[in-house]
Parts: sequence; structure tokens; C-alpha cells
Amino acid sequence: MIILPFKEKFIRENFIEYSFNREEEDYLPDFKFFEKLNSTDQYYIAQNYNWDDGIEILKWIVESKKCDKGTASLIFWTSEPDYYFEKSESEISDYEKDTFLLLKRIVEKFNNNEFKSSNLKYNPSDREKRIDWSKQNSEWFIPEELKKHTNGFSIISLGIIQQKFWEWQRKRKEAKRAKKRLRRKK
Repeated sequence: MIILPFKEKFIRENFIEYSFNREEEDYLPDFKFFEKLNSTDQYYIAQNYNWDDGIEILKWIVESKKCDKGTASLIFWTSEPDYYFEKSESEISDYEKDTFLLLKRIVEKFNNNEFKSSNLKYNPSDREKRIDWSKQNSEWFIPEELKKHTNGFSIISLGIIQQKFWEWQRKRKEAKRAKKRLRRKK
């Protein structure tokens, strides 16, 4: 699945870097813009999201009917869930509660088979292997499906591919210029 440069720019400006250069602390992007995004766009947001901006947009993704299992898994595992596994809701501080409840919601939706599509690839094995499951609070029941990789497509940003290609071309031209300079010196 490919994210085209114009879409990547739109997503970055409205959902990933939206808090940059804004004086309003509680600013949120327009939900109407969010509703126009597809599951690939949602994955791209989750993959590049700055958790310091809060989790409201991640909640939008998880509650969206377009949310793919791979996207939900990505959000779950990038939140460092093992910290929350050891606690119950009563033990969580107020500033951690939103993330705790988001993780619980993802687990609930996996357990109830509410994520309908599984078209996007995510592999949590590196993160999942680092967790000491013996410390898991009995309140948590993490389904096996959430611990396994999802099959599907990887997300590719055409903008990033173009940037890499331009960098390669620039290095190649610089190398040619360097050779010419060496020949002139001889």
C-alpha cells in the first residue's frame, strides 16, 4: 500500500505534526478530515504518531470501522503495554488512565472480533518477546491473536522513496564531480 506525497503531507500537517507551532494546547484536528481517511492512512498515522500529543486521534483510529487489525496491533504494542499489564485500573494515575483505557479497548475489540479487516502487516514479535508475562495482572486477558503478526501489506510512503532516490542521485553526482576535480589536479 502506497501513501502518495500529497496524502503524506496532508496527514502530517493535520494528524501527526498538528501541534507544532500552535499556541492552543487543547487543539484537535478536524474529525471530518479524519473520517475521509482510509485504513492505510490510519496505519500511517499510527506508525508516525507523536504520543506526546495525547491519544485522542489514536482513539479515533481504534473506534473507526476502517481500523485494521494490523493498525490496532501497532498502536497496542508501541504504547509499551507491559507497563500497564502489571496494574489494574484503580492503580493507574490520572495522566496514564487514557492510555490504559485505550489498551483495554483494543484488547476488548480483539476478544470480540470487532476488527473486521486484516490487510496491513504488523509484527510485534520483538516487543512481545521482551515482556515478562508472569507479571500480568489477572484483569488483563491478552488474546493470542494480538501477540502474533498480522499478514498483509506493508505501508510504503512514496515521499520517502522519492527522498531516498534524490539522495542517491545527489551522492552519485557529487562522486562524479569529485572525480573530475581529481583529474583536473593531475
